[in-house]
Amino acid sequence: MKEVDMLKDILQSRISNQIFYNHNLIHIRNPEVRQLFSELRDDEMRAIEKLQQKVQRLENKPYIISKMFPIKSRR
Repeated sequence: MKEVDMLKDILQSRISNQIFYNHNLIHIRNPEVRQLFSELRDDEMRAIEKLQQKVQRLENKPYIISKMFPIKSRR
């Protein structure tokens, strides 16, 4: 399994966690539990952003062949 595929799987898991926290925040009345879920949701969001950036970097990474034979501009 490629690194980018593993990161995408982790990303989906993190997104599911964030959805869980958001969904349950609607129903929670206890302020301490509500605060905890808000913090956990925010932690997930930061992790999601980092993973999305990492996935994007890996997907945009040029292949070795393009490094060996760079495209020359035609004039």
